[in-house]
This record gives sequence, structure tokens and C-alpha cells, in this order.
Amino acid sequence: MDTAASGVIGVTPSISTTIGTRPTFRHPARLFVLFIKRIEILTLALLLLSPGALASRKTDIINMYNGDRITGEIVTLYGGILKVKTDAMGTLNIEWPEVASLTSEYHYELRLSNGERLYGSFDESARPGQIDLVTLFGKQDIEWLEVVEIRAIEDDFLERLDLYLSTTFSYTRASNIGQVSLNTDISYENEDSRNRLTGRTDIVDSNEERSQSTRFDVSRATWRGDRADAFRALFANYEDNDELGLNRRIGVGAGIGRYFVDTHRSRLNGVAGLQLISERFAGEEDNQDVELILTTSFATWKFTTPELDIDLSFSLYPSLTDSGRVRSDGNLRIRWELVSDLYWDITAWVTTDNQAENDNTVDYAITTGVGWTY
Repeated sequence: MDTAASGVIGVTPSISTTIGTRPTFRHPARLFVLFIKRIEILTLALLLLSPGALASRKTDIINMYNGDRITGEIVTLYGGILKVKTDAMGTLNIEWPEVASLTSEYHYELRLSNGERLYGSFDESARPGQIDLVTLFGKQDIEWLEVVEIRAIEDDFLERLDLYLSTTFSYTRASNIGQVSLNTDISYENEDSRNRLTGRTDIVDSNEERSQSTRFDVSRATWRGDRADAFRALFANYEDNDELGLNRRIGVGAGIGRYFVDTHRSRLNGVAGLQLISERFAGEEDNQDVELILTTSFATWKFTTPELDIDLSFSLYPSLTDSGRVRSDGNLRIRWELVSDLYWDITAWVTTDNQAENDNTVDYAITTGVGWTY
């Protein structure tokens, strides 16, 4: 997902189901260690770019409709949940409709349901269910449910970083088949851009054969002013797939996108653009191709217990230089809370190429397991 939860790690030991794909590796434990090292290096690099953490400030006041009064630090509003750090009770997740008013001496960035972004401080005279935002140009009255997101301007890099990591591992002694599946999703969003890295590796190892499927995608979306307007997109990807006879494929491209739905409950966007790919199939020479890329992505979530997070994306790649060739790939992730901080995780993907170098033009997989957050 665009993931909506911050700091999420899911691990799915020994519970997995794979359909239609035979990703594999002779030493899955070594591959797992290599994958984790890559994630650690990337995370360290991101941390080195961040400014120093600011001193804790827990002087904001949150008044509830039931009369409760909470003093702490407003961290963020996202997905209909207001996160507040307190000294005595840790981090609280408060349903946004239950909040009557906010008081803070600090400045915030607000994103409204129409994509507009505003910057200012909260005026104490606002009536319940309304924010009086004091900006450089005066005071602006904003209805509660128009607000999709709130971020403290003083927030550092880590407050804007979302991390998701899941893994499944299984081994069947009777058939001597081992399977490892790894998935990661790291995103960072600030006032004018959203940056995202997604990756997956599926491996199966048996006495008879080995195969593997890997894909990594890096994207950056930038916009001017309101996010409701069209945004510019840059992207790059890497892929290999033994089932399709693909040794490697590297693609880079750019396009224009737009958010069609962007609320505190769901998000729908689309991107259209061009990309250049360089690929090599088994037994073939390198091939270059120019493709049209059409991508749509939908995410919806519910942060109240039980939490639910659904992220679906689909991309179509009609070739402009190889007549009649069309590729596609789709991804689905569902994460459902079983008990507090314990989740059932389902991840599925499918990739097609109507001119693959062997008889297999479709490859897909489904992995399931449990995960937890911290």
C-alpha cells in the first residue's frame, strides 16, 4: 500500500501456500540473510539522510466528546486514527470522530479530502468538530471530517517512514521441498513527494529442480501544491523469473499520474507513461524494448480493531517496438488483525508475457501466514 501503518514488520514462519509458481534456491537460508542485509543497508542509508531527532514535546491537549482530556504529543492523523504520544500511557490511537478539539502551540500540515494542503497552528476558539487553522493569510475554518491527514511540521524523517516486511518459510521432508517467500514495502512521503520501494522474492528448492522469481520496484511521485492535481512519476524496476525463462529485466521510465480518490479510508490513483526495458531470456541475446505503461493502484484500510489493510495494483505494458507483445503484472496484499498486534497476511502476484521465450506465458503465486507489528 501504499501502506497506511507505520513501522510494520510481518514474519510468517512455516505457514505458507504457493500456487502455480516454483520459485527456488539451493540455499534459502543464505538468500534470506542476503535479502535482510540489503534491507538493512537501504534503511541505514535512509537514516543517514534524516535530520536529528527533535526533543520530545508532550504539551498538546486533546479534548474528547466523552469529556476525557489527554495531554501529549500529536504525532499524526492518518486513516481516521489520531496518534498521540504520552508519558504515562505510551502511544495512543484515537478514532478521529471521537475528538472534540485540539490545542497545540506548534505548526502542522493538514491535507484535506480534496487534496489541498494547508499549514498553520490550531486556534483555541474553534467549536467542537471544527479546526480554526491560523495561517500566514489569516484564520480558516475547517470541518473535522474534511481533514484526511495531519502531520507536525517538526516531524523528523522517521516519523514519515513506513516499513512493511514479511517472510514465509516451509519445508516438507517427504518431498524434500523447501520454500522461502520474502516481501518488503518501504515508503516515505513529505509535502510534495511520495517515494516507495517494493520487493518480493519467491524461492522453491527440491531434488529435481530449482527456480526463482524476484521483482523490485522503485517509484517517486512529485506534485505542485495540491496532490489532487496531476503528479509526475519516475520509476525503475528489476525482475527475473525462471518460469518465464527470464534471466533479467531492467526498466526505467516516467509518466503522469493522478489521484482519483484520496480520503482517510481509501486511495485510488493511476499513472500513464513510457519505459525503456533491457532484458535477457535464457539462451538469447540482450533485447531492448520501449513500452507504454498503464498502472492503477487501489488501497483501503481500517485502523480500528480488528485492523484491515488491502492493497491492490495492476500494470499493463503494451510494446511500442515489438508488435503484438503485451506484458502485465498484478499484486494483492491483505492484512487482517486476528488479535492485538497479530495478523493474518495474504500476498498474491501474477505476471504475464504473451511472447515469453518458453511455453509458460503466465506465472503466479499466493503466500499466506501470520505476522505482527511493533
